[in-house]
Amino acid sequence: MFTLTEDWPRAHHGWDNQSRRIRRHCRHGEGAMMDTQTLSTGHRAAPSPSLTAEDLLARAEELVPLLRERAAEVDAERRISDDTFRRLGDAGFFHILKPKKYGGLELSEHEHARVAMTLARGCASTAWVFSILSSDNMAIVAYPEEVQDEIWGQNTYATLAGNTNLNPKATVRQVPGGYRLTGSWGFCSGSDFSEWLIFNAPVGEAGEGHMFLVPHDEAETVDDWFPTGMRGTGSRTMSVTDVFVPEHRVQATKDTVRKLKERRSLHPTFSTMYATWPSNGRFPFASCAVGAAWGAAEHFAASVGSSTRVANALGGAVRLADQDYVATEFAQAQGDIEMARLLIEKRSFEASERARQRVESTEQNVARELRDNALVARTALRAVQQIFSLVGARAGRAEHPVSLAKRDIEMVSHHVTLNWRQNAMRHLASVSS
Repeated sequence: MFTLTEDWPRAHHGWDNQSRRIRRHCRHGEGAMMDTQTLSTGHRAAPSPSLTAEDLLARAEELVPLLRERAAEVDAERRISDDTFRRLGDAGFFHILKPKKYGGLELSEHEHARVAMTLARGCASTAWVFSILSSDNMAIVAYPEEVQDEIWGQNTYATLAGNTNLNPKATVRQVPGGYRLTGSWGFCSGSDFSEWLIFNAPVGEAGEGHMFLVPHDEAETVDDWFPTGMRGTGSRTMSVTDVFVPEHRVQATKDTVRKLKERRSLHPTFSTMYATWPSNGRFPFASCAVGAAWGAAEHFAASVGSSTRVANALGGAVRLADQDYVATEFAQAQGDIEMARLLIEKRSFEASERARQRVESTEQNVARELRDNALVARTALRAVQQIFSLVGARAGRAEHPVSLAKRDIEMVSHHVTLNWRQNAMRHLASVSS
């Protein structure tokens, strides 16, 4: 869900001349019924339940070189490849925040944040797709067991994309057994691959927001995702027209936290059920920005020894590694990125520990996490801009790794949850009251 701070885009309420309707056909065959010991689909078994946090981080590290190779293509094609998505699933990443009953690993927000940061070193768009689809597992577990069975019962790899921002222009008509839903929602990150979609639409005379779960194959894709950065997230608009949604797949948005608490009994060993919702402790968006900046710094460090710049308007060349301004600027940028990375690791660990100990987060905890999400994102943006300025004209090429990282981080920084002033005000209120 790529929610920006601007008003609802045109794609939320109609088509434009550049948009194309695309019907995505079902990519999955009939899956065999499974028990909780040997979950499988018609394609593949669930990841090994013996996978550890260290295993997953090592697998993310192993993917970084491949993601770097594919990053420019992802940017040009505006989607990650089917092979890359498959590798994310095979590595077990989409099972980090999933109940064991459905083949999940029941790991923590700390693991989620670290994997997202690591993947973003190679490709921020790939990391974003992972982060969104992994995080949305926590939306699924807020629904009744019947819904969880419907989504994961025959396909342990099923994922959920969509947009949980209320679209006031959507229409809902109550009918026997459920509702008829019509509307469009933009910024549906990961919807190139998800089997399910979640939409927030107004119900009743009061227009109270309700979350609707819809099979992807009952929706249409509007190909309107042409941003300057994070192009590979596939955050296109999804549209439904008079789609029937049964009652058990509809819940009032305001009830989400209460419903999550009620569902804890279904998965008593899954500590992340005790995390806040929406969660900032897993740094779902900021981790991608910091990881992308980290990758840009790694690229610069590896290439600066052989890099030169034109000496002056008449020509000549100077080695970047010999310039004191390069040393000082890069040291600042790299140090800031390292501090941001360590802050994410610290805060995500603290959030995971509270959940593990079944301790509810206080307003101060939540406000501090919001502040730190925005803080590390703006730190990453500043740092990558510094590195970009050191590269010179070469960074103007769209496919240059630092150019890619800069454009991606600029896009991430506009996410509504990373609004620095808004989050700083909430943090101040939490510590001064």
